[in-house]
Amino acid sequence: MISTVGVIGAGSMGTAIAQSISRRAGEVTIFGRRQEVVDSINHDSCNTNYFPGLRLNPNIRARLMNDRQDIADCEAIIIAVPSSEVRSAVNAIHDELAGKILITVAKGLEYPSLKTMSEIIRGETDNLEIACFSGPTFADEIAYGHIAGATIGVGADPSLRTTISDLFGEFILDFSGDIRAVELCGVLKNVYAIGTGMWDSVYSNHNEHYTFLNMCYKETCVFLKAVSHDKEIFTKFCCFGDFNLTANVDKSRNRTLGLMVGKKIVKTPYLEPGVTFEGSRSVKGIIELAERHNIDTPIARFVYDVLSGNNIRESVDTLIRRQS
Repeated sequence: MISTVGVIGAGSMGTAIAQSISRRAGEVTIFGRRQEVVDSINHDSCNTNYFPGLRLNPNIRARLMNDRQDIADCEAIIIAVPSSEVRSAVNAIHDELAGKILITVAKGLEYPSLKTMSEIIRGETDNLEIACFSGPTFADEIAYGHIAGATIGVGADPSLRTTISDLFGEFILDFSGDIRAVELCGVLKNVYAIGTGMWDSVYSNHNEHYTFLNMCYKETCVFLKAVSHDKEIFTKFCCFGDFNLTANVDKSRNRTLGLMVGKKIVKTPYLEPGVTFEGSRSVKGIIELAERHNIDTPIARFVYDVLSGNNIRESVDTLIRRQS
Protein backbone atom coordinates (compact mmCIF):
# COMPACT_ATOMS: atom_id res chain seq x y z
CA MET A 1 0.00 0.00 0.00
CA ILE A 2 1.19 3.52 -0.82
CA SER A 3 1.12 5.51 2.39
CA THR A 4 0.66 9.01 0.93
CA VAL A 5 -0.97 9.96 -2.38
CA GLY A 6 -1.52 13.47 -3.68
CA VAL A 7 -4.25 14.41 -6.17
CA ILE A 8 -3.61 17.64 -8.07
CA GLY A 9 -7.04 19.07 -8.82
CA ALA A 10 -10.07 19.45 -6.55
CA GLY A 11 -12.67 19.20 -9.31
CA SER A 12 -15.10 16.38 -9.95
CA MET A 13 -12.59 13.85 -11.30
CA GLY A 14 -9.90 14.67 -8.75
CA THR A 15 -12.36 14.28 -5.89
CA ALA A 16 -13.81 11.09 -7.33
CA ILE A 17 -10.40 9.48 -7.84
CA ALA A 18 -9.36 10.49 -4.33
CA GLN A 19 -12.47 8.84 -2.88
CA SER A 20 -11.84 5.64 -4.83
CA ILE A 21 -8.14 5.21 -4.06
CA SER A 22 -8.56 6.24 -0.41
CA ARG A 23 -9.63 2.66 0.33
CA ARG A 24 -6.20 1.49 -0.83
CA ALA A 25 -3.87 4.24 0.41
CA GLY A 26 -2.84 5.39 3.84
CA GLU A 27 -3.57 9.08 3.32
CA VAL A 28 -4.86 10.99 0.30
CA THR A 29 -4.37 14.74 -0.06
CA ILE A 30 -6.38 16.73 -2.62
CA PHE A 31 -4.60 19.89 -3.76
CA GLY A 32 -6.89 22.68 -4.92
CA ARG A 33 -6.70 26.35 -5.77
CA ARG A 34 -9.69 27.70 -3.83
CA GLN A 35 -9.65 28.06 -0.08
CA GLU A 36 -13.40 27.42 0.25
CA VAL A 37 -13.07 24.02 -1.43
CA VAL A 38 -10.13 23.07 0.79
CA ASP A 39 -12.07 24.16 3.89
CA SER A 40 -15.16 22.22 2.82
CA ILE A 41 -13.17 19.00 2.46
CA ASN A 42 -11.26 19.46 5.70
CA HIS A 43 -14.11 20.68 7.91
CA ASP A 44 -17.13 18.91 6.44
CA SER A 45 -15.55 15.87 4.70
CA CYS A 46 -17.37 16.99 1.55
CA ASN A 47 -16.62 18.80 -1.70
CA THR A 48 -19.82 20.82 -1.78
CA ASN A 49 -19.04 22.30 -5.21
CA TYR A 50 -19.20 18.91 -6.96
CA PHE A 51 -20.61 16.22 -4.65
CA PRO A 52 -22.67 17.94 -1.93
CA GLY A 53 -24.30 14.66 -0.86
CA LEU A 54 -21.12 12.57 -0.68
CA ARG A 55 -19.22 12.14 2.57
CA LEU A 56 -15.54 11.67 1.81
CA ASN A 57 -13.58 8.95 3.54
CA PRO A 58 -11.79 10.02 6.75
CA ASN A 59 -8.25 9.60 5.35
CA ILE A 60 -8.86 12.32 2.73
CA ARG A 61 -7.71 15.86 3.46
CA ALA A 62 -7.15 18.95 1.33
CA ARG A 63 -4.41 21.54 0.93
CA LEU A 64 -3.89 24.55 -1.29
CA MET A 65 -1.84 23.97 -4.43
CA ASN A 66 0.98 26.16 -3.16
CA ASP A 67 1.60 23.91 -0.14
CA ARG A 68 4.86 22.59 -1.56
CA GLN A 69 5.94 20.56 1.48
CA ASP A 70 2.79 18.42 1.51
CA ILE A 71 3.27 17.73 -2.21
CA ALA A 72 6.90 16.79 -1.59
CA ASP A 73 5.83 14.33 1.13
CA CYS A 74 3.61 12.28 -1.23
CA GLU A 75 4.91 9.03 -2.71
CA ALA A 76 2.62 9.20 -5.74
CA ILE A 77 0.92 12.13 -7.44
CA ILE A 78 -2.21 11.92 -9.62
CA ILE A 79 -2.68 14.80 -12.08
CA ALA A 80 -6.42 15.48 -12.38
CA VAL A 81 -6.69 18.99 -13.81
CA PRO A 82 -8.13 19.87 -17.26
CA SER A 83 -5.68 19.22 -20.08
CA SER A 84 -5.30 22.95 -20.77
CA GLU A 85 -3.91 23.41 -17.25
CA VAL A 86 -1.57 20.42 -17.04
CA ARG A 87 1.60 22.19 -18.21
CA SER A 88 1.19 25.20 -15.92
CA ALA A 89 0.15 23.09 -12.92
CA VAL A 90 3.10 20.71 -13.25
CA ASN A 91 5.58 23.49 -14.02
CA ALA A 92 4.61 25.29 -10.82
CA ILE A 93 5.53 22.28 -8.65
CA HIS A 94 8.08 20.43 -10.79
CA ASP A 95 10.78 20.44 -8.07
CA GLU A 96 8.46 18.63 -5.67
CA LEU A 97 7.61 15.96 -8.26
CA ALA A 98 11.15 14.67 -8.70
CA GLY A 99 11.43 10.91 -8.16
CA LYS A 100 7.72 10.35 -7.59
CA ILE A 101 5.25 8.05 -9.30
CA LEU A 102 3.17 10.32 -11.53
CA ILE A 103 -0.20 9.30 -12.95
CA THR A 104 -2.27 11.46 -15.29
CA VAL A 105 -6.04 11.15 -15.67
CA ALA A 106 -6.25 14.29 -17.85
CA LYS A 107 -7.35 13.73 -21.46
CA GLY A 108 -6.28 16.02 -24.24
CA LEU A 109 -3.73 16.89 -26.88
CA GLU A 110 -1.74 20.09 -26.53
CA TYR A 111 -1.86 22.32 -29.58
CA PRO A 112 0.27 23.09 -31.54
CA SER A 113 2.89 20.80 -29.93
CA LEU A 114 0.62 17.72 -30.36
CA LYS A 115 1.97 16.34 -27.08
CA THR A 116 -0.09 14.11 -24.83
CA MET A 117 -0.39 14.83 -21.13
CA SER A 118 2.27 12.29 -20.11
CA GLU A 119 4.68 13.80 -22.63
CA ILE A 120 4.06 17.27 -21.19
CA ILE A 121 4.58 15.99 -17.65
CA ARG A 122 7.78 14.16 -18.61
CA GLY A 123 9.14 17.28 -20.29
CA GLU A 124 8.37 19.49 -17.30
CA THR A 125 9.69 17.10 -14.65
CA ASP A 126 12.25 14.79 -16.32
CA ASN A 127 10.44 12.07 -14.40
CA LEU A 128 10.40 8.70 -16.16
CA GLU A 129 7.90 6.98 -13.84
CA ILE A 130 4.74 8.27 -15.50
CA ALA A 131 1.55 6.32 -16.11
CA CYS A 132 -1.90 7.23 -17.40
CA PHE A 133 -5.42 6.17 -16.41
CA SER A 134 -8.22 6.12 -19.00
CA GLY A 135 -11.53 4.36 -19.48
CA PRO A 136 -15.34 4.57 -19.51
CA THR A 137 -15.54 6.52 -16.26
CA PHE A 138 -17.90 9.32 -15.29
CA ALA A 139 -16.61 11.09 -12.18
CA ASP A 140 -19.90 10.96 -10.26
CA GLU A 141 -20.15 7.18 -10.68
CA ILE A 142 -16.54 6.70 -9.56
CA ALA A 143 -17.19 8.86 -6.50
CA TYR A 144 -20.16 6.75 -5.44
CA GLY A 145 -18.30 3.49 -5.90
CA HIS A 146 -20.02 2.05 -8.96
CA ILE A 147 -18.18 -0.64 -10.93
CA ALA A 148 -15.96 0.79 -13.66
CA GLY A 149 -13.27 -0.45 -16.02
CA ALA A 150 -10.08 1.41 -16.88
CA THR A 151 -6.86 0.99 -18.81
CA ILE A 152 -3.55 1.78 -17.17
CA GLY A 153 -0.87 2.89 -19.59
CA VAL A 154 2.44 2.04 -17.96
CA GLY A 155 5.99 1.22 -19.02
CA ALA A 156 7.91 -2.01 -18.67
CA ASP A 157 8.77 -1.71 -14.95
CA PRO A 158 6.82 -4.59 -13.31
CA SER A 159 7.05 -3.05 -9.83
CA LEU A 160 5.40 0.17 -11.04
CA ARG A 161 2.64 -1.81 -12.70
CA THR A 162 2.02 -3.73 -9.46
CA THR A 163 1.98 -0.55 -7.38
CA ILE A 164 -0.51 1.21 -9.66
CA SER A 165 -2.66 -1.93 -9.90
CA ASP A 166 -2.93 -1.99 -6.12
CA LEU A 167 -3.77 1.71 -5.94
CA PHE A 168 -6.56 1.44 -8.55
CA GLY A 169 -7.79 -1.92 -7.32
CA GLU A 170 -11.39 -0.68 -7.04
CA PHE A 171 -11.52 -0.76 -10.86
CA ILE A 172 -11.60 -3.63 -13.33
CA LEU A 173 -8.26 -3.03 -15.05
CA ASP A 174 -6.46 -3.83 -18.25
CA PHE A 175 -3.02 -2.57 -19.26
CA SER A 176 -1.07 -1.22 -22.19
CA GLY A 177 2.62 -0.60 -22.67
CA ASP A 178 1.83 2.12 -25.23
CA ILE A 179 1.06 5.08 -23.00
CA ARG A 180 0.74 7.54 -25.89
CA ALA A 181 -1.82 5.30 -27.62
CA VAL A 182 -3.89 5.04 -24.43
CA GLU A 183 -3.91 8.82 -24.18
CA LEU A 184 -4.76 9.25 -27.86
CA CYS A 185 -7.79 7.00 -27.33
CA GLY A 186 -9.03 9.57 -24.82
CA VAL A 187 -8.54 12.36 -27.34
CA LEU A 188 -10.15 10.50 -30.24
CA LYS A 189 -13.25 9.47 -28.30
CA ASN A 190 -13.91 13.10 -27.33
CA VAL A 191 -13.67 14.25 -30.95
CA TYR A 192 -15.98 11.47 -32.15
CA ALA A 193 -18.42 12.06 -29.29
CA ILE A 194 -18.81 15.64 -30.52
CA GLY A 195 -19.35 14.28 -34.02
CA THR A 196 -21.98 11.82 -32.80
CA GLY A 197 -23.86 14.63 -31.11
CA MET A 198 -23.75 16.65 -34.32
CA TRP A 199 -24.94 13.69 -36.40
CA ASP A 200 -27.76 12.92 -33.95
CA SER A 201 -28.95 16.50 -34.17
CA VAL A 202 -29.73 15.81 -37.85
CA TYR A 203 -30.45 12.06 -37.96
CA SER A 204 -32.12 10.67 -34.86
CA ASN A 205 -33.31 7.11 -35.45
CA HIS A 206 -31.45 4.05 -34.18
CA ASN A 207 -30.21 2.82 -37.56
CA GLU A 208 -28.68 6.19 -38.30
CA HIS A 209 -27.13 6.56 -34.85
CA TYR A 210 -25.42 3.17 -34.80
CA THR A 211 -24.31 3.45 -38.42
CA PHE A 212 -22.47 6.64 -37.53
CA LEU A 213 -21.14 5.11 -34.31
CA ASN A 214 -19.63 2.28 -36.33
CA MET A 215 -18.12 4.77 -38.79
CA CYS A 216 -16.48 6.62 -35.90
CA TYR A 217 -15.08 3.45 -34.35
CA LYS A 218 -13.74 2.31 -37.73
CA GLU A 219 -11.92 5.64 -38.15
CA THR A 220 -10.55 5.30 -34.61
CA CYS A 221 -9.18 1.85 -35.42
CA VAL A 222 -7.57 3.05 -38.66
CA PHE A 223 -5.88 5.85 -36.72
CA LEU A 224 -4.63 3.60 -33.92
CA LYS A 225 -3.32 0.93 -36.31
CA ALA A 226 -1.11 3.61 -37.83
CA VAL A 227 0.28 5.01 -34.58
CA SER A 228 0.22 2.28 -31.90
CA HIS A 229 2.41 -0.75 -31.27
CA ASP A 230 -0.24 -2.24 -28.93
CA LYS A 231 -2.11 -4.65 -31.20
CA GLU A 232 -4.84 -5.17 -28.59
CA ILE A 233 -5.57 -1.49 -27.94
CA PHE A 234 -8.91 -1.68 -29.82
CA THR A 235 -10.40 -4.07 -27.26
CA LYS A 236 -9.34 -2.20 -24.15
CA PHE A 237 -11.37 0.00 -21.83
CA CYS A 238 -9.53 3.14 -22.99
CA CYS A 239 -10.71 2.55 -26.57
CA PHE A 240 -13.95 0.65 -27.15
CA GLY A 241 -15.45 1.25 -23.70
CA ASP A 242 -14.61 4.93 -23.36
CA PHE A 243 -15.71 5.73 -26.91
CA ASN A 244 -19.09 4.07 -26.36
CA LEU A 245 -19.69 5.83 -23.06
CA THR A 246 -18.74 9.27 -24.33
CA ALA A 247 -20.57 9.05 -27.65
CA ASN A 248 -23.78 7.41 -26.41
CA VAL A 249 -24.60 8.89 -23.00
CA ASP A 250 -26.24 12.29 -22.86
CA LYS A 251 -24.42 13.41 -19.72
CA SER A 252 -21.19 13.27 -21.75
CA ARG A 253 -20.07 16.89 -22.13
CA ASN A 254 -18.57 16.38 -25.57
CA ARG A 255 -21.64 14.61 -26.95
CA THR A 256 -23.75 17.43 -25.50
CA LEU A 257 -21.54 20.02 -27.18
CA GLY A 258 -22.11 18.29 -30.53
CA LEU A 259 -25.86 18.27 -30.00
CA MET A 260 -25.90 21.95 -29.01
CA VAL A 261 -23.80 22.98 -32.00
CA GLY A 262 -25.91 20.86 -34.37
CA LYS A 263 -29.15 22.33 -33.03
CA LYS A 264 -27.65 25.86 -33.09
CA ILE A 265 -28.06 26.27 -29.34
CA VAL A 266 -24.47 27.49 -29.23
CA LYS A 267 -22.94 29.61 -31.95
CA THR A 268 -20.00 28.65 -34.11
CA PRO A 269 -17.07 29.03 -34.67
CA TYR A 270 -16.52 27.06 -31.45
CA LEU A 271 -12.82 26.22 -31.40
CA GLU A 272 -11.89 28.20 -28.28
CA PRO A 273 -14.06 26.53 -25.62
CA GLY A 274 -14.12 26.49 -21.85
CA VAL A 275 -12.20 23.87 -19.93
CA THR A 276 -15.00 21.30 -19.90
CA PHE A 277 -14.96 20.49 -23.63
CA GLU A 278 -11.67 18.68 -24.20
CA GLY A 279 -12.51 17.38 -27.68
CA SER A 280 -13.10 20.76 -29.30
CA ARG A 281 -9.56 21.83 -28.39
CA SER A 282 -8.09 18.59 -29.68
CA VAL A 283 -9.74 18.21 -33.10
CA LYS A 284 -7.19 20.40 -34.91
CA GLY A 285 -4.40 18.39 -33.33
CA ILE A 286 -5.92 15.05 -34.36
CA ILE A 287 -6.27 16.23 -37.97
CA GLU A 288 -2.65 17.43 -38.09
CA LEU A 289 -1.40 14.23 -36.46
CA ALA A 290 -3.39 12.21 -39.00
CA GLU A 291 -1.78 14.17 -41.83
CA ARG A 292 1.68 13.39 -40.46
CA HIS A 293 0.88 9.68 -40.63
CA ASN A 294 -1.06 9.86 -43.92
CA ILE A 295 -4.32 8.79 -42.21
CA ASP A 296 -7.67 9.66 -43.78
CA THR A 297 -10.00 11.11 -41.10
CA PRO A 298 -13.18 12.41 -42.82
CA ILE A 299 -15.24 12.33 -39.60
CA ALA A 300 -12.67 14.35 -37.63
CA ARG A 301 -12.67 16.85 -40.50
CA PHE A 302 -16.47 16.93 -40.41
CA VAL A 303 -16.30 17.83 -36.70
CA TYR A 304 -13.73 20.53 -37.39
CA ASP A 305 -15.77 22.00 -40.25
CA VAL A 306 -18.95 22.29 -38.18
CA LEU A 307 -17.09 23.74 -35.18
CA SER A 308 -15.58 26.25 -37.63
CA GLY A 309 -19.06 27.45 -38.59
CA ASN A 310 -19.93 25.33 -41.64
CA ASN A 311 -23.57 24.43 -42.16
CA ILE A 312 -24.38 21.22 -40.28
CA ARG A 313 -26.72 19.80 -42.91
CA GLU A 314 -24.31 20.44 -45.77
CA SER A 315 -21.42 19.00 -43.78
CA VAL A 316 -23.38 15.84 -42.95
CA ASP A 317 -24.37 15.39 -46.62
CA THR A 318 -20.75 15.80 -47.70
CA LEU A 319 -19.64 13.21 -45.14
CA ILE A 320 -22.27 10.71 -46.35
CA ARG A 321 -21.11 11.12 -49.95
CA ARG A 322 -17.53 10.44 -48.89
CA GLN A 323 -18.57 7.26 -47.07
CA SER A 324 -20.66 5.89 -49.95
